[in-house]
Amino acid sequence: MKFSFKITKKDLPRLIVAFVLAGLGIAFSVSAFYDAIIWFVLLFALTFITVTIDGEATGKKKAVRVICDVVLPLFASFFSVYFLQMINLAHHNTLMGERWLYNQMYHSEFFRWVNESLIVFAVYFFFRMLQAPRRIAAALTPAPFLILGTANFFVYTFRGHELIYNDIFSWQTAANVVGSYTFPILEPVMYVLVPYVLYILCCLRIKEDKPAVKNFVIRIAVFAVLCAVFMGSFIVMIKAWSKVNRAQDWSDKGSRFNGYLMNFAITVVTSFAEQPAGYSVDALDAMIKETGIDVSDPGSATDDSSNIIVIMNESYTDVKTYMAMIGGKEDPTPYWHSLKENTLHGKVTTSVYGGNTPNSEYEFLTGITCGYLPMGAVPYLQYVDKETYTLPWALKNMGYTTLAMHPYYANGWNRPKVYPKLGFDRFMSMDDFTYTDKDIQRDNYMTDSQAYKNLMMQLDAKPKGQKSFTFLVTVQNHGGYTENFTNFTPKPYVKNLITGMDTQVNTFLTCLNQSDKALEELIEYLKKKDEKYTLMIFGDHQPNISSFPNNFGIGKNTSWVTPYLIWTNYDMDPELVAKYENDEVGITSVNYLALDVMKAAGIKYPGYFQVIDNIRKEVPQINTAGYYSMSQKKFFQVEEVNDPKDQKAINLYRFIQYNTAIDKKEGNFRKSVYSVVKKNG
Repeated sequence: MKFSFKITKKDLPRLIVAFVLAGLGIAFSVSAFYDAIIWFVLLFALTFITVTIDGEATGKKKAVRVICDVVLPLFASFFSVYFLQMINLAHHNTLMGERWLYNQMYHSEFFRWVNESLIVFAVYFFFRMLQAPRRIAAALTPAPFLILGTANFFVYTFRGHELIYNDIFSWQTAANVVGSYTFPILEPVMYVLVPYVLYILCCLRIKEDKPAVKNFVIRIAVFAVLCAVFMGSFIVMIKAWSKVNRAQDWSDKGSRFNGYLMNFAITVVTSFAEQPAGYSVDALDAMIKETGIDVSDPGSATDDSSNIIVIMNESYTDVKTYMAMIGGKEDPTPYWHSLKENTLHGKVTTSVYGGNTPNSEYEFLTGITCGYLPMGAVPYLQYVDKETYTLPWALKNMGYTTLAMHPYYANGWNRPKVYPKLGFDRFMSMDDFTYTDKDIQRDNYMTDSQAYKNLMMQLDAKPKGQKSFTFLVTVQNHGGYTENFTNFTPKPYVKNLITGMDTQVNTFLTCLNQSDKALEELIEYLKKKDEKYTLMIFGDHQPNISSFPNNFGIGKNTSWVTPYLIWTNYDMDPELVAKYENDEVGITSVNYLALDVMKAAGIKYPGYFQVIDNIRKEVPQINTAGYYSMSQKKFFQVEEVNDPKDQKAINLYRFIQYNTAIDKKEGNFRKSVYSVVKKNG
């Protein structure tokens, strides 16, 4: 092997390009991480060196070519992981002024790079197995990792938390809304493309890159074994690593705590739901029998039971807790707060933040929390592949018509396939709504006012006396608040924010104000109806707005909490009013809201929801972050179950969750509950 520093005229264009790229990288790295400067200097220096491998060497000299297959993947590994982290952590205020990326990457677990190198080595030897020369294999190896890092950068910019494995199944929904967002391009160019081009220039300085073994069958076999060994080692390692390192899917914690590559790998492992300890269909049946509840009881509605409307309002938030912090004085939702007569107000925890709306839908409709499902799981995409017992199925069995409405593209979150399995007779997407151009704001979001007008049209069109359940998922307040649109003028609720995000905050607050006015229009309409109506409206999650201080702890005043209300155009059920007046917890969760809707509407709970109500008595709030224990009068993390009563209730809940969402086996519980589905399916 020979190293040459000779420079000729034909080398000048390459060196000039390398000089410009390195200069740009260094200039931008000054404001990011100092060790990136070292990388750019090193890469630039390596472009001067030509490495010539003696293709005719024999004996010990021939072994040098084998050593290259150790050095090159190691170099590719350090390069890939560093710049994957660089693109995802540069300029983040969460690092509190940290200027050395390696300090952040390995401050808690110095030898994590060994684990990361395993997967990079596997990719390198995969390319070698395909008979790529060393320099080409080395040049290609970082590509999948840099692509992953760049994708994560854009997802973080779009959503405020990082890309995990299950997000891949949401690509169609992301494609629908991506046009509403503006994405910076400078960081991907400077922190991914520029160093990668320099890296490729370095790899291409390897000359006479001939194989050490001429027989290509032997080469394929050797490299296939090496690829399998490193990939297998990584899988074994990540399974063990995931037992003691929890995947992070909020903000940039995945990159900061686990390293983005490792965090993503953990979410792959945890995406496959594990069976709860002690679970079997027989064990579940025994637990249900112990409750004394007949789960085959279909529940009942009377002639006096009301029609039901549930509106899951996109990103709806009670911003009163934030207004003082950001210097705002005017309440954007005065009508919501003014409602008193026949109205119940409450706080509800969601299991998602800034996105993944269908998880809140799933929790409300099924009564099952997304807590204890794999982190980042989206049931609509992964689990609802068969008829699933829900509130719509229960009401349908009582003679209600069931309608789902969503004034946006139909194909998001697999809704056209999922909704029939959840018991909806009909699904109206944006294509089925009546609207004009003035009813569409910002990118392509229909106003709540027009969505409610379409809801009113459906109510007016239904046969008199026919009871109906309508589930409307709105879009007006959807994210994408930063861009100035010609068809939308934000009201200046706040000015001169420290974060500089005045447009973002004012856009969101203006949307909330419009939602508030639309709600008044809807309630005034319902007041005039001669049929009974129960209306529930709740926020599916809080928006990803950096000016609102994020707090993902468990409890009442966190970023998991949204408001809800129940309103009736008749005297509210006195027992439900008393329950709210005497509520010592002061918060519930989305998975329990259907219980209060049915109670307000005068409906006797089906056996399935009687079981859910029993669990609620012990655990009145539960989401992906934690739960409230009635026996201990405090909040706990979801993994922290140390009280016998809590353990019993949560075990039953987890068994029901696994049985209805994942398990293919049918026991007496599912047969009894799903007899309703089979009857009406």
